[in-house]
Amino acid sequence: MQSASELLFQQLTDADIEALREWVASSHRPDLSDAVWFDSLISDSDSDVINNGWKAGDYDRLDLSLPLAWDSLCADDRSWGSQLHGWKFMDRPIQEFIRTGEKTYLQWCLDRAVSWSERYSGQETDNAIVWYNMALGQRALRLAGLIYLGAKNGITIQELRSLLSAVDRHRLEFALESSFNPRTNHGYFVAIGQTVLGAALEAVPELSGLAEEGRRRLAVMIRTQFLPDGGHSEHSPEYHRMLMQSFQIAVDNGLIEDSELTGRLRKAADLLGWMIQPNGSLVPLGDTPYVKMIDGSHPLTLSPETNFLMSGGSFGQACPTELGVFPDSGYAFVRSPQPQGEAGQSTSSYLAFTAAFHGRAHKHADDLNFVWYDRGQEILVEGGRYGYGAQLPVDSPLRADGFYYADPFRRFVESTMAHNTVTANGRNHDRRRTPQGSGLGLCEQVGDVFVLNGRMDHGGWTHRRKVELKPGIGLTVTDDVQSTDAVKRDYQVWFNLSGALTLNASPAAGLSWSPAGGVWHLTLRTEPGTSVQGPVRESDNPLRGWRSVEDGTREGVWSICLEARKTRHHVFRTRFSFDNDD
Repeated sequence: MQSASELLFQQLTDADIEALREWVASSHRPDLSDAVWFDSLISDSDSDVINNGWKAGDYDRLDLSLPLAWDSLCADDRSWGSQLHGWKFMDRPIQEFIRTGEKTYLQWCLDRAVSWSERYSGQETDNAIVWYNMALGQRALRLAGLIYLGAKNGITIQELRSLLSAVDRHRLEFALESSFNPRTNHGYFVAIGQTVLGAALEAVPELSGLAEEGRRRLAVMIRTQFLPDGGHSEHSPEYHRMLMQSFQIAVDNGLIEDSELTGRLRKAADLLGWMIQPNGSLVPLGDTPYVKMIDGSHPLTLSPETNFLMSGGSFGQACPTELGVFPDSGYAFVRSPQPQGEAGQSTSSYLAFTAAFHGRAHKHADDLNFVWYDRGQEILVEGGRYGYGAQLPVDSPLRADGFYYADPFRRFVESTMAHNTVTANGRNHDRRRTPQGSGLGLCEQVGDVFVLNGRMDHGGWTHRRKVELKPGIGLTVTDDVQSTDAVKRDYQVWFNLSGALTLNASPAAGLSWSPAGGVWHLTLRTEPGTSVQGPVRESDNPLRGWRSVEDGTREGVWSICLEARKTRHHVFRTRFSFDNDD
């Protein structure tokens, strides 16, 4: 609990509180009256949180009528609890208040913020998630917004006094070394939360100092989270999008002014455009759910080329190149042809290739994985995110295989077989080994063929992969696996084809699939020395032939396994070719 000497606001008179309220109401830096500070990617089911309760992802709907037993709410799930104590439930009402000016929405949020503050600002709790760094940072951002909006819209002295007590406690929590971890995206939320909270009350010297420390932490986060080529280091386009757009909000509000840092964010914005598939969704690598990028809900970025794609050609400018290579991050992309106007984006051939292991955060067992879209159709897909849920016990043997979460389907979508890559002896890639950084090799266009190369070391064996794409014609994958310890292994190559394709009667030349309505078929061919297992679709025992597009959902895909047994070295050559149906 805070001591009296640590408290800034406890001894303030009502007149002092009123003077501070007037100062906040007249301030515009940062301007917290814009909905961009509050999460815009909210489910339609959250449209009436006040009357219907709060629905977070696939969790049960929660009645937030007062009084609230804060300690017991969402206590059985860390992710759910972090969202609750991060005050995520306020986002929709705050957005509605900003949109309509109806003060009922704002007052509903103020009432719950006061209730929360009365429970936690001056008292301790055994619930570790309350002061968990992610909840701390996100709640601070919303606390700053409530104080700012409340000051402009009739917050009472007693309500403001209660929120200032919460500010005091947050200030002390931010000062703890354990609150800031620059190695994960959680460090960003701590940095931006304390920066905005401090800036909103920077008339108080101690809060001005809080903001300055936050700015220093933001600079650290940009340099550690975004690599020199602009790629986010956590292997997930969704976290890249979320962090990049959040940093841009800080730039727009004058919280980040360093030119080297803003230049890196511009590169991150350029890369985001390459992560948009022709169907308009974010490419689902790593922990990335379905996110529609062309729907008008996303703010424009620092990149004209990305804005062009996100606006369907209405803003910005078309990208002049069809090959995007990001050697520090380990990403390579093909989009051919690049759309030149409002039409044509969905007809591009698209390939996203990932060759990196920067660390465990949001990393699936998916080294040298790729996703392929062609002829207006998803072709090779991957497992998706599915969501997080309850964590495994700390002594679970599954943690040695790199898993944190208890749900078997969550563990499946993280597994190597749920991605388009290679295993040895059927084992998942080791995510506990020393990070290797980027494994991307030479990526180039040779005539009308795009050639992408990558290499990853798995400790005892290596994998070299070459992907050759001829847009609209086909794709060839060469996987060279080599034991470096002289041990013979069984090697498997996994491919997951979209469940929207129909499996044809197997011709002698190889497996083939067709889209709805026929038109063309896609044939898979291998070379002698490789056995083919499958296709398998929607198997529950063992889990195989599935993917998750939206959190908590699953749908069938065609899982193929190619295998070479008891060998120290093997080269798999797999060809996917399109043929028009006559």
